[in-house]
Amino acid sequence: MRYFVSFIKGYLLPIAIGVAIALLCRYYAFSMATVVSGSMVPTLPYPTRLLVDHLAVELHAPYRGEVVMFTAPPHTTTESPLLKRIIGMPGDTVMIKNGGVYINGKRLSEPYLHGVVTLGTFGPYKVPPGEYFMMGDNRNNSYDSRFWQNHFVARKYIIGRIDAVLWPPQDFKLVH
Repeated sequence: MRYFVSFIKGYLLPIAIGVAIALLCRYYAFSMATVVSGSMVPTLPYPTRLLVDHLAVELHAPYRGEVVMFTAPPHTTTESPLLKRIIGMPGDTVMIKNGGVYINGKRLSEPYLHGVVTLGTFGPYKVPPGEYFMMGDNRNNSYDSRFWQNHFVARKYIIGRIDAVLWPPQDFKLVH
């Protein structure tokens, strides 16, 4: 009996604690996500596996330009979760015209688009308090805030920040 108790304390208890810590980290700190569409190309190649940081959005307010994972807003005809870039912040007025995005009347600098223009005219959209306007980087092939019945994503639906492309190895990069 003494050896059994010693075995439990020496081996099984540390393993159980390690598994519990790993599961807590997996569900509350970090997780993996899979890119299932080309709406964020070239920032997030398709298909790839990503590192999602859940703590980042709990500890800091989301910011313009951040790539996040979020639950699809109500009344959208798309699957959850989604991966998009935050374009409009609470209180902003977003307008898409002349090949670009305008925030409060000023053209937004978007080097991550690599010179690709945004087709069409959309807006203006006044972003409500506590909500965000989201767009994919592959602007002309992205089902995003421009097309949803409710154009905005409430803060409570943002799950985490996309930190890195992990797989395949040749596509590894930090996202933010």
